[in-house]
Amino acid sequence: MADRPYDSPDLATTPGDRAWFLSSRVQDYRGEARVNLLRLVAIAAFYLIELASHHGVSLGPLAIPAAGDRAFHAAATALAAGWVSLAAAVQLGLGRGILPAALKYVTTGLDVVLLTALLMIADGPRSPLVAGYFLILAASAMRFRLSLVWFATAGVMAGYAWLQGWALWLEPHRDVRVPRYHQLIVLTALGLCGIIQGQVIRRVRAMVVENAARLAATPGATDPTGGGLP
Repeated sequence: MADRPYDSPDLATTPGDRAWFLSSRVQDYRGEARVNLLRLVAIAAFYLIELASHHGVSLGPLAIPAAGDRAFHAAATALAAGWVSLAAAVQLGLGRGILPAALKYVTTGLDVVLLTALLMIADGPRSPLVAGYFLILAASAMRFRLSLVWFATAGVMAGYAWLQGWALWLEPHRDVRVPRYHQLIVLTALGLCGIIQGQVIRRVRAMVVENAARLAATPGATDPTGGGLP
């Protein structure tokens, strides 16, 4: 079942289509707000790890030795500040009821760009921060838009592919390349993760449409969810 983001409920001609329109519009706002909160949590969590790595932390068997790379710490701090500014701008807009249809694509695209930039100043495709691409994919599904999941999937795969070319041609003096099988495993996992997220959204939409059709066929029945998703 294709993702058809109707511009208005008048274009949704069936009860199922109308129910999906109402549910997806509710999730546009709720999903963006939740993703933005998680964006801030992720930035704070990863930056705290960076601070611990930069200064060193003595926790017995869990001790983190000091890395002491001032240039990387300064660049990571600047990127974190830019990312927080993005989250603050989104929160300000949502607080004022501003929710353009393109917002979720813009924020997802900027997440990919900022993460890729962070990886470029770190260890490139060898960095464990590559796991952040999977977080971006997971967050895309929280808006319940199939087109956004495909956009995010293409974005993170392109970002990871860019890292490979950057490590090979632009930074050949740095030992940050990974074996070909490693690249293929990560790219395959990213693609499959996007497919799985898309299937989840298709199943959610099918449940909304089926529920709306059942309610429409039952005189006097009301939707206990109020047309929205939990």
